[in-house]
Amino acid sequence: MVETYPAHGDEAAIRAINAAWLDAVRNKKVGTLFAHYDPEVVLFDVMPPAEHRGIEAYRELLESWFSHAVGPIHFEVAQWQLTLAGELAFSHSVNTVRNTSPDGQSRGATVRATVCYRKTEGRWRVVHEHASVPMAMAPC
Repeated sequence: MVETYPAHGDEAAIRAINAAWLDAVRNKKVGTLFAHYDPEVVLFDVMPPAEHRGIEAYRELLESWFSHAVGPIHFEVAQWQLTLAGELAFSHSVNTVRNTSPDGQSRGATVRATVCYRKTEGRWRVVHEHASVPMAMAPC
């Protein structure tokens, strides 16, 4: 039997960031997302364009997504793992996301995510996110 222990210190702080992010996305609360982000965050997301730089670009991305989703967004995180090394950390996970479009269609995807964090002045902030959707490619 594997014993699990409650998170403490840095791990607990990063878990809290992720819990706050997940709640904000599920409930489309754009305004509460950015307290844990570096102002110069860089995102590589599944929604175009391929690169988003800074909080305002991220805000525009989320506002666009949220405006096309009716009701709350279904977002489940699986296989979440965290690696801490001094003042840098990263997590990765496989996520399921689903929402309803204005025409009533349910749309969803499995998304792989990597999130990078940096501790500055005693506080963890997200500095980079990368999300991708697995796809099958024909052999060359």
